[in-house]
Amino acid sequence: MNWNWKVPGAVALLVVLAGCGAVKVQPQTQLPPPLIDKLPVTVAVYFPAEFRDYTYREQRNKVDYEFELGPAHVAKLTRLLQAMFSRVVEVDDPAKALAAAPDVKLVLEPRFEDYAFLTPRDMVGDFYTVTIRYRLNLYDPRGERVDGYVFTGYGRRKSGAMSGTEPLVRATERAMRDAGAKLAIELPEQESVRRLLAGEQLAPERSREEEVRQVLGSFDDGPKTGDPAQMAAPVQEEPGAAVAPAQSPAAPALEADAGSAAPEVPASGEAAAAQGGKP
Repeated sequence: MNWNWKVPGAVALLVVLAGCGAVKVQPQTQLPPPLIDKLPVTVAVYFPAEFRDYTYREQRNKVDYEFELGPAHVAKLTRLLQAMFSRVVEVDDPAKALAAAPDVKLVLEPRFEDYAFLTPRDMVGDFYTVTIRYRLNLYDPRGERVDGYVFTGYGRRKSGAMSGTEPLVRATERAMRDAGAKLAIELPEQESVRRLLAGEQLAPERSREEEVRQVLGSFDDGPKTGDPAQMAAPVQEEPGAAVAPAQSPAAPALEADAGSAAPEVPASGEAAAAQGGKP
């Protein structure tokens, strides 16, 4: 595999100074495709709105950071999938994959899990680091979700002679490239992906969850005796009757182990006089 994704300026930076300062990062959408062997199958991809328009915002050290990552990732992932599979169709609903391509084998839905970055000021060093975590949901051709795959991209760049936030831009670029390389290598190795590409049918995740709940619920079904209606019926008490407090099963054993009766409580003066004693 020859992975060729080294493109200078893959992330463009726009710095807008307003108030305490703001940094806006916009990755470019034009990236060359990686050089890998294609799998002779058709897949579909569904980009939810949360992925298309994903923007990460954070205020740190009185600086507002804004990373517009969605559009660039849509373009990048589309080209990556086109390099991995012989045909890629985009759908607006996983359930419409078969209508778009009758020979589709699986549907992919990318999601952002997290974006995080550290500056030299945060690490007391000379490096900027970026971590981007993704989730790729897998659907069968009918649109049933059958699995999920999580992968992470890491990027690191030394500040060096670069000025401003350029090292952070380069670290973001490397994290995106690292994530793309991992996806291209690891995705075809997932068991669920191999089975779907082979034309096998997988049980939807909700069906597997129901099976787990049924198995766990069977452990609660212990032997029961007596009439359920009588067991659930409340105890009827006579008017004015005192209700004896519930006694712990361990209480008789504690009394037997004591070996003596409970100590008597001293009587009050009037009670002692009535019994012939002294107060």
